[in-house]
Formats: sequence, C-alpha cells, structure tokens
Amino acid sequence: MSNPEALIHQAEKLVAKGKNAWSFFGGSEERFEQAAALYRSAAQAYEVKGNFLDAAVAYVKAAEIQETKLSDDFEAPDSYVHASDDYRRALMEEVKPINDNEKAEAKAKAIDYRKKAIRLTESSSSGSKLRRLSRMYDALGQINEKDIAGPLMQARENLLKSKQLTPEDENRKTALEQELQPTPKEADELQRLLSKTVWSDEEKAHLKWLESEMLPPLNEARAAYKEAANFIRLDTPLNANKLFNQSAEISVFIALLLPHSPEENNSKNSCYEDALNAYAMIIKALQGDAQKNNFFIPDYCFKWCICRLAQLKHDITARDVPKYEQIEMEAHRMQMEARRAQVGASNWPNYQNELGAKLAKEQMKYTLLSKLNKAIEEKSRTMIDDILLNQENRKLMDEWQNKIYTDIQNKWEVPFEFA
Repeated sequence: MSNPEALIHQAEKLVAKGKNAWSFFGGSEERFEQAAALYRSAAQAYEVKGNFLDAAVAYVKAAEIQETKLSDDFEAPDSYVHASDDYRRALMEEVKPINDNEKAEAKAKAIDYRKKAIRLTESSSSGSKLRRLSRMYDALGQINEKDIAGPLMQARENLLKSKQLTPEDENRKTALEQELQPTPKEADELQRLLSKTVWSDEEKAHLKWLESEMLPPLNEARAAYKEAANFIRLDTPLNANKLFNQSAEISVFIALLLPHSPEENNSKNSCYEDALNAYAMIIKALQGDAQKNNFFIPDYCFKWCICRLAQLKHDITARDVPKYEQIEMEAHRMQMEARRAQVGASNWPNYQNELGAKLAKEQMKYTLLSKLNKAIEEKSRTMIDDILLNQENRKLMDEWQNKIYTDIQNKWEVPFEFA
C-alpha cells in the first residue's frame, strides 16, 4: 500500500488496540511492532512523494513506539536518525515550498532527533555501537556546520568579497595612484575604486552579527566531529583522521574570528589548542604506517607548527616546532627513498634535483616560521610586516597559512603597542 495516510490510520488503530489490550491475553507487543512498521512504511511513502516533513513526523511516531513500548535500543535510534535525515532533506528537496520559520524548525528538529538517537545508542549494548555513534556524531557535525552555520558563512564570504577589488581593479588603482597629475576623470575613477573597499556602519554591524550567529553551531560541529573521531580512532584511524581534520579546520576558523586577548588562556588560544590536539592525533595515526602515509605527514606537521605559532607563546613555539620539523623532514626522506626505489638508480639523478628543491622549499617555510617567532618575541609589528610583505616569503604561503599569519600580524596596531 503506497497511501501514507491510510498506513498511518492503520498504525493509529493498532496503537489504540495495543494500549487497551490486557497484558494477560498478550498481543500488545505484536500490535506495537506492527504499528511501528506501518509508520515507517508511511514515512517511506512520503519520501517517494517528496514530502520529507511528513516523512520525518512518521519516523518519529515509529521511534516513540520502539523506544517507549518496545524498549528497542537498535530500531528506535535508527528511526530517529531517519527522522533527522528527512528534516535535513526538507531544507533542500521538500516538494512544497517552506518558509523561514519552517526551515528553522526543521534544522532544530534535525539536531534534536539526532541527539535522541545518540543518547539511546550510548545506553545500548550493541556490538556495533561505536561505529554507529561515530556516524551519528558525524551527521550532527554536518547539520551544525553545513545546514546551520553554512548559509551564514556563505553570506559572510560574499560580504567580504564585495569589499575586495578584482585583480584588474587593483592594477588600475595602482596605476591611477601613480599618476602625478591625474585628470578629473581619473581622479573620479580612483575615488570610485577606493570607495568599493569602504565599510559602512550597517555592513560592519551585519558582519559582526553573522559571525556571532555562526559561532554556536560551529562550536557544536567541531565538538561533534571530535567525538565521532574518538569512537573509531582505534579501529579505522584513517576515517578518524578525516573527522579530526574537520574538527581542527573549524577550530582554526573560529580562532580567526575571535579577537586577540591579553589573557594567556583565552578563547582564541583554546581553539588553536584544540586544533593542535587534533593535528597531533592525525600525525600519530599516520606515523603508525609511515612508509605508506609519508606523503600526508608533512602538511599536518606544518599546520601543527603554524597553530602553535599563532598562540603567540614564542618560548613554547621555539621548544616544540623542531620536533615536528624533524618528523616532516623524516617523511620527506622516506618519500625520496621510495621514489629512488621506484625509478631505479640509473634514473635517480633526474629526480634528485627536483626532490632536493622541494625539500629546500619546505625548509624555507620553517625558516619563515622561525623569523616570525623571533618577531613575536621582540613584539615588533615592523619585523612582522617586513617578513610578510617580502615577495619571496609570500610565495611560500598558501591561503590558509596567509590568513593565520595575517591574524598574528593584527595582534598589533600600527604604530604597534604590545597588548
């Protein structure tokens, strides 16, 4: 039967009979099982029609019966998971248009029912509960990161981009600024280009609002990814690494949003510390099979070192970075040995120079990091500016690294005063 309303009507009748049945005669449990199955069938029928909000409600009905009447700690969480998934699908695929209030309610229920599934699974004795919990926490992280924080992050990105000049406009601005005697038309053009990057009070307020709204779900997301990783880090470390990395990336993103603080153990440093712990877990797991994973180790080592630098504790950075630099260089050495074995001794000279240049570049990145740490020790904004504006140094940075270096730079105002 594909009529979901008829299936729900049958389920309701069975539930009523189950409640009224005398336990002496039995049969109530069987009626509840049949009712739960009918609710799930109705939910599946709604899904086919694209009515995901109705499907979610039907799955919740099934879950409530399985939880309260049948004490089923496997099927009940599964039904709650399906309900959560359908609330998420409704945001994008619902056949009927849904308004902003309905979207907000769907997001909240997607989280609530996923958390209900987690609580029931945590108390179960299922042998597969660790992997199931990992999947549930992973999904909880995705709901918070993608569904709730995602639109806010995209709006923020769009706003920031709207205040940036295109490369063509940037070149034109530079050319106009170098004009000794600009024409009135050129002066107007320069003023127009400069005005593009000016923030109004309303835009500043909107940016601040976007960032304040995205912080709670992002904090929920990074905590969920971390939990998901911890459940499977012993059995499937590579899958756990992906989750640890997601947690670390969000921690760094949040750290970049937070203001600098004169207090040593501030929220910004705590976020970087969470990222450090996650990257350390990834590196440790990769070292378990270093020969196989030596291509992945260097990136995580350097990310760890940059996050340590970003905490602005120059003595601790100077103490800890050499350890991870050594791990990275050892990984590069293994890469070179593997490449030599692959190409053969006769062809090795053709690759040796290329790999040597790559290794030299990696060492230059650590030299850059060391120079920045020295500037932090000296509390010198001028030194930091000189390092970061150097074109050779800029070639060593990717976008992610540049954002963190710029955040370090912004610790001091110009003229700098150590806060």
